[in-house]
This record gives sequence, structure tokens and C-alpha cells, in this order.
Amino acid sequence: MSKAKTNPIRNTNTNPNPKKIVKKLVSKVKVKVGCTTTRDYGCGRPEAGDASRSAVSLRFQELSLRHSDVQLLQGPHALNERLLEFYYTYLQTRRYKMKPELHFLSPALGHSLRLLELRERRRLVRDLQLPSKEFVFVPLSEDSHWSLLLVARPDRRFYYFDPEDNRHLNLAQLLYENLRFVLAADEYHFTVGRCLQQAKGQGHESGVHLMCMTDTLADYVARCGYATSTLLISFQEVRAMRSSQLQLIRTLGGNFPPSSSQAKSVP
Repeated sequence: MSKAKTNPIRNTNTNPNPKKIVKKLVSKVKVKVGCTTTRDYGCGRPEAGDASRSAVSLRFQELSLRHSDVQLLQGPHALNERLLEFYYTYLQTRRYKMKPELHFLSPALGHSLRLLELRERRRLVRDLQLPSKEFVFVPLSEDSHWSLLLVARPDRRFYYFDPEDNRHLNLAQLLYENLRFVLAADEYHFTVGRCLQQAKGQGHESGVHLMCMTDTLADYVARCGYATSTLLISFQEVRAMRSSQLQLIRTLGGNFPPSSSQAKSVP
């Protein structure tokens, strides 16, 4: 009697979860650079005896905003990475949910693309399906300053916008070189765009400028199907963005620190 043939065990994990891969790759970068106060990945521990500041204001998707984050929005303070990630996540999953051609990279992923080796960078881009996106918004952060890099396939260009005299120009060009090959964009040009510049002594507002630039540019490409190298943003829009974000957090069910329960809504 012949022996029955047994089927070899098949590897059922042929399609790994992209989210898990992204988290794993970003974790590698976090280990390399560590956590600092200027690049808050959300892995820092709250100061002892400061339970109120570490309390959660809002849970949105996989992100938790703390009271300390809300307080940054309320005062003349620089915005941290968690606040920018919250807004980019909101744009991706709510406002532009029906626009899959637009992709908003989180600040942590934008940072990862600068540090990962080519093989890991190619894998990250593939798992995020970036080659299929028409427009990719990449927030840039270094030395407590924020700027924006936009990959625009219809234009065959990388647009760079900086609210402080092109302070991140070298950083943006480095990322441009890192992304050209993995995005099959070898022939794309690098263009320095024009945008509203921060007022003197207002360096802490670069994160707010980034939100305004992303807001304006996303609306433009969603309507027109192509990008522009000139962003028309007013100081009034910049001043209103903090209140707008506070109102958004409240609308999504967030709670504010006790001292800020009377936070003003957007007019």
C-alpha cells in the first residue's frame, strides 16, 4: 500500500500587513535617532507629577493627542510632531477620503525616508503604494522648523515650500534624491516654490505655516489636478489656524485641559 502524499506546509504570510511593516521600519529609525523634545514621536514619558498634561484629549485613528499637545495649540508655542501627524491623518482619512490619489505622509515616515537604506526605503514606498499616487505630501522637520515637499506626478516635479528663507533647502534636495529612484521619478525636476514667509521673531509658527500650506495646496490639486509653485496664503489664515485646529479637536469629541474649557471656536 503506497503512502499517502502529504502537502508541504504553505506560508500563509505572503501578503504582510503594510501597516505592520511601516511601524517596524519607523521603529528602526526611532532607535537610531532616539526621542528628543524637538522631534516628538510620542514615545517620551511625561514628567513626574504632571498627570494633567499627559491626560488624553482625543483618540483619533491610532493617534492619541494629550492635554500638553492642546496647550501647544493654545499658546504661542511651536507645534510638535504629534499635532502635525494628527492633522495629516485627518486630511487622509476624513477630508480627502474620497481622493485616493492624494497621500499625506506622517512626519515620522517623512523622516524615515531620509535615513533608511535603499532596500528598506524601496520596501516602505511599495507598501505605502506611493508609486500609484498622483500627489504625495511630505512634511520636513529639523531643528524645530517645518517645511513641505510635494511630489506631483502630473507636473513631473518635486515642489519645495519653506516659510523661512528656504532653511530646509539642503534637506529637501536630499529627500528629492532619495525618492527619485524609488518612485520611478528620475526625470522629475526640483522646484523651489513661493509661499508666505514667517514674520520676524515668529519661528515657533513654522508648524502652523505647514498646516496652512498643506491645506491650500491639497485643495488646489484636488480641484485642478495639477500643482502650483506659488501659494497664496495670508497672515490672517495663519493666525486663524490654531483656533481652527482646536475647534476640529472639539468637533471630533476631544476634551481640553480644565483651564482651557472655554477655548474659542473659529468665527
